[in-house]
Amino acid sequence: MIATKKKAGATVALLIVVVAAAVMVASTASAAGQPIVIGWAFDSKGAMAPFDGPALAAAQIRVGQVNARGGVKGRPLKIVTCDTQGNKPTIAKSCAAKLIGAKADIIFTTCDVDFAAPVVQEAINAGKLTVAPCIGTDQMGPKRFGAKGRLAFSFGNIAQDEGSAMAQYAYAKGWRTAALATDTVIVYFKDVVKAFKARFTQLGGKVVAQESYQSLGSTSQQNVITRLNGKKADVIVTSTAGAFGALPQILAGLRSLGNNTPMLNSWAGDGTYWVTKEPPV
Repeated sequence: MIATKKKAGATVALLIVVVAAAVMVASTASAAGQPIVIGWAFDSKGAMAPFDGPALAAAQIRVGQVNARGGVKGRPLKIVTCDTQGNKPTIAKSCAAKLIGAKADIIFTTCDVDFAAPVVQEAINAGKLTVAPCIGTDQMGPKRFGAKGRLAFSFGNIAQDEGSAMAQYAYAKGWRTAALATDTVIVYFKDVVKAFKARFTQLGGKVVAQESYQSLGSTSQQNVITRLNGKKADVIVTSTAGAFGALPQILAGLRSLGNNTPMLNSWAGDGTYWVTKEPPV
C-alpha cells in the first residue's frame, strides 16, 4: 500500500492561501484596524473530523504568527468557528448562516464536496469566497454549483490527477493487471478509481475485476474481500479513508486469507491506521 505525504503539503498551501485571501480582502476593505474574519465550518466528530481538525489547527497557528507581525495591512486575522457536528445538512447550513452573520470575509468548509454542499451553497449565495482544505474533486466549483460556484475552491489534489498518477506508478512497477474496489460513499473515492482505470488501460494495463462497497457502517466489504481474493491481479486499487472504516477490514481480510497482492490507495489513506500486526500488513 502507498500512503503519501500530500496532506502536509496541502496544509502548507492552506496556510499560505489563507493569508493571500486575507490580503485580497484587506485591499478592498476600508475599515482600517478592523479584523479580517475567517469563518470556519468544521466537523468535530463525524467522518471528516480527522481532516477538518488538523487543517483548522494549522490555520490557527498561522493566524497567530501573522497577527504577531501586525496582521495584514494593519488588520488582525480572526477565525470564527462553527461545528457542523458530523456535517448534518441542517446544522451545516445553520453554521454557514451563523458565520455569515458574524461578518465572515471568507468561509472555509469541510473536505468532501457532498458533505460541504450545504455550507458552500449558503456561502456562495451570500457572495462569500468559500474554500475547502482538501476536497479532491472538480465538483468544488461551477461544475456542481453553477455560475456562483466560481467562488468555490479547494486545495485538494483533483481525484482524476491522483487516480492517473496511481496508474502511472502501477504500470511503472511492471503491474499489468488490476482489480478495482470502489468505495461508493463519496464522489472523490469513486473518481479516483475511475481515473485509475482510464489511465491504466490507456497505458496497456488490463482490469480483471471491478467491485464496489460502501464504507461508513456497511457490511458489504466482506463480500468484496471474498471476490477480490478469487481474482488473480498484480495490484488491487481502491480509494477510501480511515474514518470511513473500510480499508483496515479489506486489507486485513485479504492478508488473513494469505493474499499478499500489492494494494494502492489514494492520499485519503494517509496515516498508519490501516497497519495491523495480526495479520501482518
